[in-house]
Amino acid sequence: LLKLIISWLNDRRVYVIFGENKSKIFYTHIGLPQGSSLSLCLFIVYHSNLVTCLSAFSSHIFTDDLNVLISSPICRGFKPMIKFLEEGGTKICNKIAYYSKKWKQPVNFSKTVVHVFHSQVQNRVVDIYMEGKKREVVKECKYLGFTWTNKMSLKPTIDKTLENMQRTFSKLRWMKGGKTL
Repeated sequence: LLKLIISWLNDRRVYVIFGENKSKIFYTHIGLPQGSSLSLCLFIVYHSNLVTCLSAFSSHIFTDDLNVLISSPICRGFKPMIKFLEEGGTKICNKIAYYSKKWKQPVNFSKTVVHVFHSQVQNRVVDIYMEGKKREVVKECKYLGFTWTNKMSLKPTIDKTLENMQRTFSKLRWMKGGKTL
């Protein structure tokens, strides 16, 4: 098995396609071939301790996507809850950054965002940092195919599913009767 993995990772040649343009073929010695099931298996084996390294809160890893949920304690005022979220979120982000450096697994900072779920009319500002850089706060995020809003609503996912079903139904009707809708 080890010989198979080594041969699979050696002498890899790649090229880049951008629009209509294709680069020359070149050798690569880093990363794993994208889209390969063996890449996912190696990632999971190599980083199986990532969730336990965070040692707090609720975290979920699916292949190479990590999601961490931080729940603040219930308080009368917002300030202690916001402070808890900011301190906890920054601590977790810095643990992830440390882990990524230690194991030479880069973090995609453009995908590292903060998503605050709340039931308030006005969204409170939460400042969470990773290695001193403020993370973007988003009102919607997509995870494992589901689009979540800051009100914990799945409405965007349901709307998109209904739209796809309607489009499919229209195509089937057209194919059956030759009628346009």
